[in-house]
Amino acid sequence: MIGNVKTRMALLDTASQQVPVSITDGIEPERNCYVVSMRTAYSGYALEELKRLHRPLLTWPLKVLAKGADRLFQAAKIDKLVLINNWLLSTNLYSPGWDNTDLGALTDMLRREFPDHGIGFRSLNDFSNQGLRERLGGLGFLSIPSRQIYLFDGQAGPQSPFTRHHSTRIDASLLRRSPYTVVTGAELNAAEFERIEHLYNLLYLKKYSSLNPQYSAHWMECGQRDGWLELRALRNVQGRIDGVVGWFTNSVIVSAPVVGYDTSLPQKIGLYRQLTQLSLQEAAKRQQVLNFSAGAADFKRVRGGQPRIEYSLIYVDHLPWGRRFVWKLLSMLLHRIGVPLMRKLKL
Repeated sequence: MIGNVKTRMALLDTASQQVPVSITDGIEPERNCYVVSMRTAYSGYALEELKRLHRPLLTWPLKVLAKGADRLFQAAKIDKLVLINNWLLSTNLYSPGWDNTDLGALTDMLRREFPDHGIGFRSLNDFSNQGLRERLGGLGFLSIPSRQIYLFDGQAGPQSPFTRHHSTRIDASLLRRSPYTVVTGAELNAAEFERIEHLYNLLYLKKYSSLNPQYSAHWMECGQRDGWLELRALRNVQGRIDGVVGWFTNSVIVSAPVVGYDTSLPQKIGLYRQLTQLSLQEAAKRQQVLNFSAGAADFKRVRGGQPRIEYSLIYVDHLPWGRRFVWKLLSMLLHRIGVPLMRKLKL
């Protein structure tokens, strides 16, 4: 279903809700996807981005540093990890129901069940999850910054601030005049799901990184069928699908784990702009917040995206001293160096 994810899955029943849990033992194949692997998230991505620069004289010291960090992460078994509420998406969402969860009792139970694993929560930010992040911090969870994401607050509906940005208005006009027809996932056939997988791969795997989740057509079809993934596709006048966006939502947040388009077509067509506009309109229609993940920072900023640092919260107090030290060192370095760089460079 997801080609580069190797993990075991379980279901956690908190009494107020049921959520998926991923369990990795640190013995999975190298470069397991970052949705389950902290090693990939923090050293694998760095090594791949350095390769993309194609400037060996400039990047070799950084490459040596990244490889050293990778060996340290491997020795510290940071991929021996249990991740709660892990949907294997780029962004996990937390419903208001988490406020009713006894996190202390949950942490104690997980420590007993997994005495040799770190215990974590991905995808927390202080706009949507400040209370949850503070409660986890109070229980001893380490804060590990991961990336800078962009949020579009649509709670004011059609009057939401991002709707008044010049670039957003131009994109809205582009979508209105577009020769493409917007179709729902329910209207797609099997061949079109294969096309959507190809479009996602063109953008996320070939243009961005092979370490992104490798979602299959079958995974997308099951998500649409079972109701947790809502697809919208752009069909041209000849009947071919040239763009797709897929939303994963709860009662307060819209996210877009699936975006893809035909990157061989002229940029002036504005396929990515149209898909973004569809997502912004959906957030305003629902009066919710669009979490539009990371990447394309300048593009998102000029359309009203508000930057927020995203964190993972990891509990390691029950682990051996050496493994705890590596986690704490990673947390300190990312807070002191990583976060200021993300903000300064507007990543």
